[in-house]
Amino acid sequence: MKKPHLLLVLMVLISGTLTFNSCNQDKKQESNEEAREPDHQGSMEEAHNKTGEETSHEHKHGNTDNATDSDGSKVWSPSGNGIELIKSDFHFITGTTDNINPVVIQGENGGNILELTASGIPAAFVFHNQYGNVGIGVSIKRGDFKGTLKVVHHAKNTSNYEFVAINGNKMKLGRVVNDKEKILDESEFEADAGEWTLLKVSAAGTHYKGYIGDKTITHGHDDEMTDGFVGLMLEGTGQIQVKSIEVFELEAE
Repeated sequence: MKKPHLLLVLMVLISGTLTFNSCNQDKKQESNEEAREPDHQGSMEEAHNKTGEETSHEHKHGNTDNATDSDGSKVWSPSGNGIELIKSDFHFITGTTDNINPVVIQGENGGNILELTASGIPAAFVFHNQYGNVGIGVSIKRGDFKGTLKVVHHAKNTSNYEFVAINGNKMKLGRVVNDKEKILDESEFEADAGEWTLLKVSAAGTHYKGYIGDKTITHGHDDEMTDGFVGLMLEGTGQIQVKSIEVFELEAE
């Protein structure tokens, strides 16, 4: 009777050992699977972050306005067909190309010149970018133009914009808000309409100035306006030539 009893005890021990090893193996496998799950999750997050970085990188390198530098400045000069040039680099806030008949011609020194012939119907064309504190320089020859030429800035439309305007030998500095014109300063200057003139504008904080070359002609103060477009407005008849337009950002005064 002792041998069968001994065999039974051995069988129970062997069975228990096998069960214990099986349980340990299962727990080890479960532990390994759990240990792998964080790595998988981390891999997904890394892939997501990488995708986000790539998207952000592509967004930062999106196209900007033609001839615009990273600091917001631009020096524009004409080239190609006049009508196509105006349509590509500017948009109108009033009037159309029919009102200014733009053509690109060769200057005496070989450089390109944008020649505009105003019909008498007001026309204003502006760059596509908007600016806050801004400086503008326009190299112009007024020729036989009769009327008012305006450098406009902070323009939303013809009802809301700021300007430096010249007519004959008079300059006005002002703004139009909700169709109401306000003149901040006006003065006379000396410049030959048949010669090239650098007409400059400065709008920095609440300080507004108009220049002929480096000489300050008008200076006024008013509330700072919200960002807007920059360009030219013609109100008159006759021919104006434009050699270049420079736009650059300023610090508030």
